[in-house]
Amino acid sequence: MPQQLSLIEAHESKLNQIFSDDYEFEIPSYQRPYAWEEQQAQELLTDFIEAMDNGDDVYFLGSIVLIKEPHKPLSRVVDGQQRLTTLTIILSILRDLTTDPEIRGTRRVYVYQKANPDGGSAERFRLLLRQRDRAFFQKYVQNPDATNALPDPDILEGSQQNIARNAIHLRGELSKLNEDRRNKLIAYLIQRCYLVVVAVPTAEAARRIFTVLNARGLDLTATDILKANLLERAGSIHEKDLAERWETAELALGRDRMVELFGHIRTMFERDKPRIALEVGFPKFVSTFNGNAEKFVSDTLEPIADAMLLLSDGAAIKKQFGDEAAKAVRSLDRIDNKDWLPPVLLRLWKRAKGDQAEIAKFLIELERLAYYLFVTRADINTRIARCSAVMDEFDPRAGREKPKAGLALDPSEQKEFLDALSGPLYQKARVCKPVLQRLDEALSGGGASYDELVSIEHVLPQTVTEKSEWATLFPNEAQRTEWTHRLANLVFLTRRINTRASNWDFDRKKIEYFASKDGTSPFPLTQGVLQAAKWSPEHLAKRQETLIEKLATVWALAESSGQVASQPKKGKASA
Repeated sequence: MPQQLSLIEAHESKLNQIFSDDYEFEIPSYQRPYAWEEQQAQELLTDFIEAMDNGDDVYFLGSIVLIKEPHKPLSRVVDGQQRLTTLTIILSILRDLTTDPEIRGTRRVYVYQKANPDGGSAERFRLLLRQRDRAFFQKYVQNPDATNALPDPDILEGSQQNIARNAIHLRGELSKLNEDRRNKLIAYLIQRCYLVVVAVPTAEAARRIFTVLNARGLDLTATDILKANLLERAGSIHEKDLAERWETAELALGRDRMVELFGHIRTMFERDKPRIALEVGFPKFVSTFNGNAEKFVSDTLEPIADAMLLLSDGAAIKKQFGDEAAKAVRSLDRIDNKDWLPPVLLRLWKRAKGDQAEIAKFLIELERLAYYLFVTRADINTRIARCSAVMDEFDPRAGREKPKAGLALDPSEQKEFLDALSGPLYQKARVCKPVLQRLDEALSGGGASYDELVSIEHVLPQTVTEKSEWATLFPNEAQRTEWTHRLANLVFLTRRINTRASNWDFDRKKIEYFASKDGTSPFPLTQGVLQAAKWSPEHLAKRQETLIEKLATVWALAESSGQVASQPKKGKASA
């Protein structure tokens, strides 16, 4: 057995032992921020109260994993931060709600360690959060009377917002209990609640076991593990600075997007479908991660994180690369996968000064490729392989041949793309709305905007009743089937679909259902229907041709494909 694992200590401890001079808890800088929200904090409090009321002799809180040398109090928390922090908030609130000053002073001991020169103990708080949150936690939670004046969470962000929200919520819940109940609760917590403390002497050993011992705590993400790896290599001189820079990027992106970013960075280097876990594959494939830690943060993480943030700022994209590039990025963000992101991030990372026009062209052409793969429902392996080929075109790997198919679409692919657009698009559930949004945006000149409430409606109803006007306009069932789900028959609405209105006669449907109060629609697709005198197969054929030609123009398909629609040209209809 390796030496560091043979020194593992594991034992049950009551909370009065946990919050004693035996432990000096410290959250290492590589740990993620405090992430529990009100629901999780409430669940913990409810569990305590129910266990107390049920007369349970013991309440088990799960396990915490510490880096701790035998017989020394310093305890760096690898797993258990969420529970220790929330317990400290609860104990601090119970202290501050105590009306008897003497008892209130006594209860401070669970949060604060007085100096004891005889025992060699220094004055300190029992739990020290990460450096970034430490002073805030002491001011608003750990200091005497701190929870009597909690800050407004809405002016905070990240872990400090979570701390404030949970403290406000828990104080509200605990205030509902009378003082006798609160006294019984704190006694139950201190005397009857247990944690299993797993103490190991090295960070390496701690990381090996924390994943199998998580109980109530939130699992660490792959990026938390990578962060620990990086900071351990950085050494104590650089650890604080690099941890703060890492956290700045994570705060700007958000926790989930930080994990996504690392997945995209791995793809930029690996250029293949991931087959092993991110925390294992990232060091294996991302060569810059394994070298100098500071260089990785400054030359890889920070600039690529900045690129990802840039992509979510439409105004900045427009300013740097122009209106068409901004439209392309906005359109890319609507599709149901993010396989297009690694090529974009790599291109932005590798850009040279004065490269704006080339990047704009790249973004516009990548939108076309991504939508071709999206509309034709290419599988994940095909998408990743093609996006990897795109990266190989502008950032070739040593020993690799130039890819046969990259950013450009050949004539057969353009025809396949147009055929898919011309078909029953509504039946491709995830595809239809993003394509219609891109089409409507093109028809509007870029001024249209969309939200989640926008819905798609059929002009010719999906189900035609026998005696309706629609049965007269489209007497042939095969013809109805041909047109029902195609682009020409689809419009946007800003209201919920009214199934009873779907079979109204065309004129009534236009006026009472499709039009707003002023008789118009904010969507060019819908406005085109309002301007139509009638809705017939002939009109649909002309409208379909007009709409497909517009998409062919947007994605530069018309010239090389030789085809823009399956219907013969019969003159133009309004969109």
